[in-house]
Amino acid sequence: MKYYDAHIHFFYQCSLNELKGKFGFLEKIGFASINILVISEFPEEINTYLKMIPGAYHPYVTRKALENQKDPFPVIQLFHQPETIPFLDARFIENNIEEKIKMSRQKGYQGVKLLFVPEEDSTLRIDGMEKTFGRPCKQSEKITSLIIEHASTQDMPILIHVDLRKYGDFVGEILGSYPKTNFNIPHFGFSRKAISSLLDRHSNCYTDTASLESFMEKDPVSYKSFIQQYQDRILFGSDAVIGQPERVQSTLDFISRFIENREIFHKLVNKNYKNYISKSFSKTSPLP
Repeated sequence: MKYYDAHIHFFYQCSLNELKGKFGFLEKIGFASINILVISEFPEEINTYLKMIPGAYHPYVTRKALENQKDPFPVIQLFHQPETIPFLDARFIENNIEEKIKMSRQKGYQGVKLLFVPEEDSTLRIDGMEKTFGRPCKQSEKITSLIIEHASTQDMPILIHVDLRKYGDFVGEILGSYPKTNFNIPHFGFSRKAISSLLDRHSNCYTDTASLESFMEKDPVSYKSFIQQYQDRILFGSDAVIGQPERVQSTLDFISRFIENREIFHKLVNKNYKNYISKSFSKTSPLP
C-alpha cells in the first residue's frame, strides 16, 4: 500500500546527503507523497519567529533551519521519491498578498498553510497575532481572508491551523465562501463537536490526525466512532519535521494499530488524500 502524509514541517539542519537518507527512509516504508509546510517568509528576529511557533517546535528553530526554508525547490528537486508537495506557510505574510500568492504558485507551491491564532494560546505556547504583530482579531481575519481568496484563485488547497472552539464561526464563513477550495483543518480542529458541524455542512472540509495519538489513547471508543462517521474526510497527518522521519513512521504505526478496519485505514492514508489534493494538479498532471 502507498501512504500519503498531509502534514510535515520542512525543518532540517542536516547535510543534503543526510536529508537524502531521510527521504529514502520514507520511500522505504511506503510513502508515495508528502505535503511539506515551508515558511519561506519570516521576520529577521528569531524571537519574533518563535512567538508564532508552538513551543514544542522551538528546538528545531535555528538560523540554519530558517535559511533552509527560504527556497526549498533546489533541495526537493534532488529527491524524486516520495513526491514532495510544497505548501507555502503564510503565517508571516501581511502585505502584497495577491502578488506573493501568485508568485508562490508560479515557483511551484501547490498549497497554502495558515496558522490562525489571533490571541495567545497558552496550551500550545503560541503568543498569537495580537501579541506578536500588534493587530486586533478583526485585522487578522481580514489578512487571513485575503490570503485564502488569492490562494483559491490559484486552485491551491489550504491547511489552516485553528481552534474551532474560539473561531469556528469565522472558519465556517470561509468554507462557505470558497466551496471549490479544499481545506484541511488539522488536529480535528481541537474539537470533534465543532469539526463535525463543518464536515456535515461543507463538502470541501477535511481534517487530519496530526498530534492526536495521546488523545486517541485516552478515549479510543469516542475517537474510533468519530473516524468511522467521517471516514471519507479524515487525512493522515504526522505533524513531524522532515529532519525526523521516524516520527512519521511511529505515527503511521499507531494509526494502523488504532484503526482495525483496513478499508477505513486505506482511506485515511491514501484515498482521502488524493481527493483533497487533486484540485492542485492540472488535468494533464497525474497525482503522485
